[in-house]
Parts: sequence; C-alpha cells; structure tokens
Amino acid sequence: MTALRPFACTIRVFDPVSGETIEEHVLPVDSPDAEHATASTLANAASFTPKTDGDTVRSVAFCCTAVEPRR
Repeated sequence: MTALRPFACTIRVFDPVSGETIEEHVLPVDSPDAEHATASTLANAASFTPKTDGDTVRSVAFCCTAVEPRR
C-alpha cells in the first residue's frame, strides 16, 4: 500500500465567461502524490460547489493554482 502524504491544494472557482474569480479555497488532502491530490481536490470542489441558482444554470469552472506539501 502506498503511503499518503499531506498536501494543501489551492482551488480557484471562477466564471469561465468573464474570468472573474468566484471563490478560492486552500484545501488539505492526504494523497500518494501531488497529481492525485490535485485530481481528488478538483473533483470535490466540483461536487460541492452550487452549479445552479434556482432554475438558472451558473457559469462555473475550476482550476488548481497550487499544490504544496502540508506540515
């Protein structure tokens, strides 16, 4: 089994049409490497961010802007 390492991933939630930042989060994640840390954190951000406002679909996208070892 691969040992998990602690990372801090910075995720930017933004409007892809205007480019305007909606939110930015630095999230802790334990993962075997930075690649997996980024992928799992992006998936969680997409899962937990509202993509609708009532009956209206929000224009929202996600990107990882940093992944660093966490102490």
